[in-house]
Amino acid sequence: MAEYEGVDALLAAITDEPLPEGAHEDAEFMAEHRSAAADLALLREQLALIGDTLAEGAETTEAAPSRKGRRTRKSRGTRKPRNRRPAAAPKQRSRRPGALAVILGTLVTAVVALMVVGMSWLIVQGGAGGASDSAKSSGADAKDGAGASLSAPGYLACSRLVVEGTVAEVEPLPGADQDRITLDVTHSYKPAQGKSQVTFLFDEGVGPRPHKGQQVLVAIRHDAVVPDKWVTGKKDIAAERRWIVDSLPQSRGLDCEE
Repeated sequence: MAEYEGVDALLAAITDEPLPEGAHEDAEFMAEHRSAAADLALLREQLALIGDTLAEGAETTEAAPSRKGRRTRKSRGTRKPRNRRPAAAPKQRSRRPGALAVILGTLVTAVVALMVVGMSWLIVQGGAGGASDSAKSSGADAKDGAGASLSAPGYLACSRLVVEGTVAEVEPLPGADQDRITLDVTHSYKPAQGKSQVTFLFDEGVGPRPHKGQQVLVAIRHDAVVPDKWVTGKKDIAAERRWIVDSLPQSRGLDCEE
């Protein structure tokens, strides 16, 4: 799910909140925002149709008894009992279940669409936190280097750089599908006493392109030149920060087993 400075594209469309300054320059974010807005507009049309259909059905139900009463009085005065035809009433009842089925079908469709939109956002928002909890749980089961590469402490033991910071510059490299990222470091987890500014490469097409001023958490493995972990958004960064802080002490006593 695309984000811009911690603002989720789908949530912004649902709440109709103003987009942050500069968001219109993020092509992926805006494409996802427009798609979500279009889905919500369609859902509103379906709900309006349901309301109109229910209103028409109520008017028909109120008018039906008076018509039936007039027909009954006329038939009593002009026709014999054997010629009475009760078919008119069943016809009217048969139309009502049919209309009700259409209404219920449309309502179910609209509700399902709303659930899909809402659950999609919840799944995406919970994804990073769930992954972090899983990594943290694995780290708790690690035993002094045994299975270190599969645990949260083991992941940190195999990383040469784990920092939080603000993107200061994004420089496309000529002839390569990579950008050179300059990051102003606000907190260095590994190394503990790191530089105030770091530079690394970022593969284009991996995800939303970094932009100046973006708050990120970055991790790079020992044998890599591009980030293995790139986290944006305040909530997701906070979730990653929790297990990193908890796992750092144990990671210092581990050897990377990759």
